[in-house]
Amino acid sequence: MTNVSEIEFQWNDFCWEAFIRNTAWSGFQERKGPYGALSSNKPSLGDVTVVFAPEGRGDDPLNDKELSLVDWFLTHQQEVANAILDILFNSYGAIKAGYIEEFGEEVSETFPGIHSKSDLKKLVGIVSVNIHQVSKDGIPYIGIEMGCDWEEEHGLGFLLHGGEVVDLGGADTAILLWKAKQHANKT
Repeated sequence: MTNVSEIEFQWNDFCWEAFIRNTAWSGFQERKGPYGALSSNKPSLGDVTVVFAPEGRGDDPLNDKELSLVDWFLTHQQEVANAILDILFNSYGAIKAGYIEEFGEEVSETFPGIHSKSDLKKLVGIVSVNIHQVSKDGIPYIGIEMGCDWEEEHGLGFLLHGGEVVDLGGADTAILLWKAKQHANKT
């Protein structure tokens, strides 16, 4: 398991990012191309870009509270990966039906039949893990930005509070700070 003292965040002129490898993320598509495009026909070894505060934070180095949010994620990566696979596996039929309704039957070929979460991993890949500077009860809001075979332009995104998926949508769902703040402020 990776811990926060083993990774090095770098400022990229927009946000802080670091690179990790963890088996929780292995087996997905490799999506390191421009805008999350497929970059290899081989499954990912689990390399992931971790972004801290993709929106609304300056370039000051991460403080102890922020590092504790990153550490929470590092400790719970498998739980987060399982949560997104569960919701996506259970929503796959409805997502497919929605695309067919909107774009016609011809898009059904981009939705092959799946029988397991392993089948699903062949259709989606991690672009980045976004840890927001917002937390509730010491648990961070985490956005998982993904590329997928059926939506090349808008991708796929999840917003989680810890291991609980609170929103599923386009890739921007993973990045938008206001969504995390809105959920955190609900009582």
